[in-house]
Amino acid sequence: MALPSRAARIARVVGVVLLALAVSAVAVRAGLWQLDRHETRAAAIALYEANADLAPTSLAEVVAPGQAVGDAEWRTVTAKGRFDETSLTLLRNRPVDRERAYQQLVWFDTDDGRSLLLNIGWVRVPGPEEDLATPEWPVGDVTVTAVLRRVEPDDGRRDDGATRITPAQMPAPAHPAVDGYGALREACAQDGCVDAFGAQVPLPTLSLGPHLAYTWQWFALAVIAPVAGVLLARREWEFTGAPRDDAPRAPAPRPPRARRAGRGGLSDEEIEDAL
Repeated sequence: MALPSRAARIARVVGVVLLALAVSAVAVRAGLWQLDRHETRAAAIALYEANADLAPTSLAEVVAPGQAVGDAEWRTVTAKGRFDETSLTLLRNRPVDRERAYQQLVWFDTDDGRSLLLNIGWVRVPGPEEDLATPEWPVGDVTVTAVLRRVEPDDGRRDDGATRITPAQMPAPAHPAVDGYGALREACAQDGCVDAFGAQVPLPTLSLGPHLAYTWQWFALAVIAPVAGVLLARREWEFTGAPRDDAPRAPAPRPPRARRAGRGGLSDEEIEDAL
């Protein structure tokens, strides 16, 4: 079997090396993405630990008009005003503790002339023959206590299909909206206090997750891939350039036949020729 040409051998070796480099590049990008996720989570946890245990303060002191929640996320704030009952929006496809639930969003018009988006609690999704539970709104002015959060990215849904906590999926507010929302912890009016309308939506549990471990795994692959590629390329070069054991070989020459003496000292061949 003929050996591949030198050009074919070079092409195969180069292909092996390029494949190894491509794998290394992909691994580097994946490792950087995992590292970014780790750093983002670490920053969120640091912000939570810095703000969650601070004493409640007024919304106006933490987020001035025209400012975003930003680094004030996880602060507990208080605000006075009234609920805009007509703005009640049910957030769908957001289960709570594995329970099929509607989370309830509503605008809260504050005394300082702004509208704060509030997540006021969740209710169970009713069965086919059940009625949906509706909030019993407090009478008169209300003082709410809420944990500030940043709004969620808009996924484009609207009206009855709302799935994200963002002003984009709410009816238009009566006043300029606060850039952020509040998770209700308590609402107090002249007829008493409640911690939620329905059941209180729990705050998320923050953790670093496995992103840092995945980062090191991807970076390790980025180092291993070129080394493995060089070794495979070398083996490919040596293998394709050496004769193969299964290649057909020329038959070995037959040894000359021994001359055996016959009668009268003649060989068998000479006797046959004489007959």
